[in-house]
Amino acid sequence: MWGKVFKVLCEEAKGKDLYLLEADKDLNWFGVPLSKVCSEIDFNGAVRDIVEGIRSMLEPVSQSGKLIAYLDPINSFADIYPADRPRYRLRNNEERPFAITVHSCRVGFFDSLEEAADLFLSVSKALKEKENLKFNVVYL
Repeated sequence: MWGKVFKVLCEEAKGKDLYLLEADKDLNWFGVPLSKVCSEIDFNGAVRDIVEGIRSMLEPVSQSGKLIAYLDPINSFADIYPADRPRYRLRNNEERPFAITVHSCRVGFFDSLEEAADLFLSVSKALKEKENLKFNVVYL
């Protein structure tokens, strides 16, 4: 699922200044530009390899937008919410409770709800057309 979702996300997000993100307990953000992930990661590999590849590229970033999307490729949904709210905390990771895992990641930063919703609704539509997969988008 990761590969299918990320291939479509990369196509739909071309030209957008977005990051794959994780955060520590104080919501200090670490990220890698989505464009870099799209060009350097092989989405045909194992999910663990994809996640490790992404995490190896993370660097501190400052919040540059108001919203992020919690992306769960396994359960086929994205939840768009304010970047300053701690949501979807990992209980077993005290150092980085908002980490990129084999189950999920975060995409951001979006300046508006419209921008984020438009991107993920286009991802949802493309996944339905190309892969016959249902992908839900939840937002405020």
